[in-house]
Amino acid sequence: MPLYRYEFILKVKTPLHHGGEEKTGNEVLLRRIKYLVGNEIVEIPYVDGNALRGYTRRLIMKDFFDRVGWQPRSLKLYHSFMSGGVLESIEEEESSRLDLELRRMVRRYIPPLSLYGASILNQAFAGKLIVGKALPICRELNEYLPVKGDRSFYEYLDFTFATRRAEEEARAARRGEEHAVQMIYKYEVFIPGTRLYTWFTVVDPTDVELSCFGRVMELFMERPFIGGRSACGCGEVEAQLLSKTPLPSSRIYLKFLEENRDEIIRVLERLDEMVG
Repeated sequence: MPLYRYEFILKVKTPLHHGGEEKTGNEVLLRRIKYLVGNEIVEIPYVDGNALRGYTRRLIMKDFFDRVGWQPRSLKLYHSFMSGGVLESIEEEESSRLDLELRRMVRRYIPPLSLYGASILNQAFAGKLIVGKALPICRELNEYLPVKGDRSFYEYLDFTFATRRAEEEARAARRGEEHAVQMIYKYEVFIPGTRLYTWFTVVDPTDVELSCFGRVMELFMERPFIGGRSACGCGEVEAQLLSKTPLPSSRIYLKFLEENRDEIIRVLERLDEMVG
């Protein structure tokens, strides 16, 4: 089973926020994960691999629809493409009919869905793309990362401010008040200049699927944002390939879409009818 692993350094260009569950008053902290550093447990801020995976998934799915000139009518199918969907129970007599036939069609004609995986009706398609967490290159993680840092991650952290008006307006309306006062809050960020280490691994791909991943990375390089509040200019990064192996070309994938467009649309229409 061939594995293709691509390691990256992401250099933060604008303040980057990826919020976790922990909040302290009006402060929103970065998501954290515990590491054993020496004899101490240290909570390291990071960007989850699922955030990177979800963002690049939406990029390639939109590009796929635009290139074949088709959009799903079913919201369920749209959800399956863009975010993975959810499993549903169906009649037992339909299960065997859908299983092999649907899997074969998806794997053959919809490379992005085969790459990222999805749940459609009662069928779960395992994706072939694995994305690692984006971890700060710092001295606390020198034992764990292939790239070494000489600064503590604490030096890479800061807070920036924003206002939360919509929630306050809703509370004011419930209290019968006409206007609400804007609530100022702050959220923790990685400062510009922070370097993050991450990786992408493609497991047992076909030539078309590997080329599809090449297109994924092209799109990410064109719109290199991760984390939250990107609409406000946050989370822009500069991606640098660390691996010696070059990224795959998108040429095979784009040619496949062009040459098989009619059959791809037939498969998509059938999925839309089945799901809708």
